[in-house]
Amino acid sequence: MALAAILDDAPPTLTSILSKRADNARLAQLLEVDAQLCAAMELVGPTRGILIGCSAIGSSSGLVKIVDDVEEGNFFADDPAIALLGAYARALVAIIAAANAGDGPDL
Repeated sequence: MALAAILDDAPPTLTSILSKRADNARLAQLLEVDAQLCAAMELVGPTRGILIGCSAIGSSSGLVKIVDDVEEGNFFADDPAIALLGAYARALVAIIAAANAGDGPDL
């Protein structure tokens, strides 16, 4: 829910890179039934490429692709939902950094 709150407060210039996502009420419903990974997937949104991997020893990796010409965000964590949200946050930061440097899409 913390990442949802951050995305809710994002400046209008970032709307082009933020996917249509589930509203906060839907996310809360999923979290109430311990469906954290489903909530994370619905927070990232249906138009993003995602990959979630879990190893036999318990670590997870997440990968999110937002824009074709920007490197994906990836993240490793003990929990697959955290790995996915970390990857999404990294992908957003990469796009914003590239745009600020003049190397990415105009935001």
